[in-house]
Amino acid sequence: MKVDNDTVVEIEYTVTLDSGEVVEGKDQPARYSFIFGRGQIFPALEQNLKGLETGEMTEVTLSPEEGFGEPKPELMREVSLSEFPPDLEIEEGHMYRTMDDKGNPMYFTIKEKKEETAVLDFNHPLAGENLHFKVKIVNVRPATAEELAEVSSICIPGGGCSSCSGCA
Repeated sequence: MKVDNDTVVEIEYTVTLDSGEVVEGKDQPARYSFIFGRGQIFPALEQNLKGLETGEMTEVTLSPEEGFGEPKPELMREVSLSEFPPDLEIEEGHMYRTMDDKGNPMYFTIKEKKEETAVLDFNHPLAGENLHFKVKIVNVRPATAEELAEVSSICIPGGGCSSCSGCA
């Protein structure tokens, strides 16, 4: 069976950066299953998998625009160190988690620690990077009616879903 709309596709994959650094699938390939055509992976990656069959492999490079986007300066903030919990060790390059006003998790990296402030970067850590995927199709099968109903009810912010309101 070929990868096409409404098929469940199981892949093994490795992702590297231009530098050669492996960011996913370092010791062994990562695995992921998704329903093709339902916005569950990067669109540019998805289109490169269309028509492949079980056992086939491909290599795909996504530009920053096709992946996590370019870094956005408006997602950088300088805050007072007094806003952090007093027992928290603040180190440049480390990623931390906080919550937004609605209780959703938000992640940021400390870009710079100054005497009284820290520069926080809320961009995705891979923003601005080319992503090099090596993908193997492990299995392809038709999605069940239950799987299709479930994926249709998931609200993906910015995904253009019609089953919810205000998630974008």
